[in-house]
Amino acid sequence: MSKRILIVDDEADINIVLREILESNGFTVDSFDNPRYALENFIPHFYDLLILDIKMPEMNGFSFYREIKKLDEKIKVCILTAAKINYREYSDILSSLPDNCIILKPVTNEDLLRIINKVIHCDL
Repeated sequence: MSKRILIVDDEADINIVLREILESNGFTVDSFDNPRYALENFIPHFYDLLILDIKMPEMNGFSFYREIKKLDEKIKVCILTAAKINYREYSDILSSLPDNCIILKPVTNEDLLRIINKVIHCDL
C-alpha cells in the first residue's frame, strides 16, 4: 500500500512539482494551496506525512500545525520553507519534529525523497 502525503503550500507551482515527484516515486498525494481549506478537508489518521510551508496567507504553517495536531496527534510533519524560522518563538513545534525534518527551498529531488522516506519510516 502506498504511503499517503498531504502537501500544504500556498504556491501552486510547488504543489504541482512536489505532487509529480512524489507520485512518480509511489506515494499517494493530496495538496492544497489554501491552509484553511486544507484544514476543513483534513481527514484524521489518513495521512502518513504532512509537508507544510510556513509563510502562507490567512494562516501560517505553525498555526496550521497546531490545529492539525489537535485532530491527529500522531501525524508526521516536515516543514518545507524558504523563510527564516524563529526557533525561539516556535521551539515547542520545532522540538517535536523528527531530526532533519526542516527542508529548505530549493531542495533537490533526491534530498527531498531521502528526507521524506526517512521520516515516513521512522517510529516517533
